[in-house]
Amino acid sequence: MIASIGDFLVTNSRNIYLFIAILGTAIFALQFVLSMAGLHGDVDGGDGADFQIDAHDVADIHGLNFFSIKSIVAFVTFFGWGGFFFNHLGLGGLAIAFFCGLVMMFLTALVISLLLKMQQSGNVSSADLIGRNGTVYLTIPGERASGGLVTVTLPDRTRQISARADSEIKTGTDVVIESDLGGGVFLVKPID
Repeated sequence: MIASIGDFLVTNSRNIYLFIAILGTAIFALQFVLSMAGLHGDVDGGDGADFQIDAHDVADIHGLNFFSIKSIVAFVTFFGWGGFFFNHLGLGGLAIAFFCGLVMMFLTALVISLLLKMQQSGNVSSADLIGRNGTVYLTIPGERASGGLVTVTLPDRTRQISARADSEIKTGTDVVIESDLGGGVFLVKPID
């Protein structure tokens, strides 16, 4: 019986590799289409209801997630295609197929890690603005009345914020942000 299973695998190895390759390619294509539609990510280990992606430092080898869904699909796909094209080499073909799968698994994990490293939220917290310098864009009325705007320059962008002041500050005046008054409004004072 074991000999017949071995004979079946040897005689049909090309078809088995082809099946694995087509299955992996179909799942890869489905992942690609879902990613283009904005439905991507790996399922969180918790209740399974969330899609989450955690960014890691590429310099740290622990940041490479070799066992993500995308990496496993890459392994299966390239294992199948490697085996299909090199099955005539017997066990050497199996080794080549396994090597092809591992290389693509590593490259996929590396590319995903690099892409996640480039990701940033773009959010600026109120604490990031306190103490920053800015320029009055719209004159700020005195007595903390509403209506003033200040342009604040951050390391990689500018942002306009609603500003209040104790005394009137004219357009073009350089100011420093003193505190957060809440609701996206900040108290500013002129730079002396």
